[in-house]
Amino acid sequence: MTPLPADPRHPRGARRRHLVIQWTRVVVGAVCLVTLGVVMIHGLNVTAAELSHRSISTWRAVNAQEECIYHQIRVRLPKGAAVYVQGTGNEFNAQELLELSTLWAVQEPYPSSAKFMISIVPGNSCSGESLKVEPISPLPLHTSVPLPVSGAKL
Repeated sequence: MTPLPADPRHPRGARRRHLVIQWTRVVVGAVCLVTLGVVMIHGLNVTAAELSHRSISTWRAVNAQEECIYHQIRVRLPKGAAVYVQGTGNEFNAQELLELSTLWAVQEPYPSSAKFMISIVPGNSCSGESLKVEPISPLPLHTSVPLPVSGAKL
């Protein structure tokens, strides 16, 4: 960098301002380099962990389990069935069922508008989990108890 010409009115002020600007650039550059280094090291550590044998075998098991549930949905439900996904306390399972049944069944927001209620429960069919399918019977629109006739004594 070329030195700034001395300001005849404020010779010390111009030099001081120039030094502050230079040091600010150095500090900002150093912070950027340190941040870049930390991000690169973190990225390498995460990548190494995801490529480890343990992580790969875990993801293979998860994928096999999801594929099993995917096939169970297609075997146990008719295509286009209206389903309500019941959360069993594990929101991940509910989200997983919504994703796996999307192109086969029609998700309904309320049980009253669905024909089947589906959920993931502990079991042996899919590596520790099973698909639970329950038909939902429609509620009757009228009561089976006769209403009293007007003028009748109770």
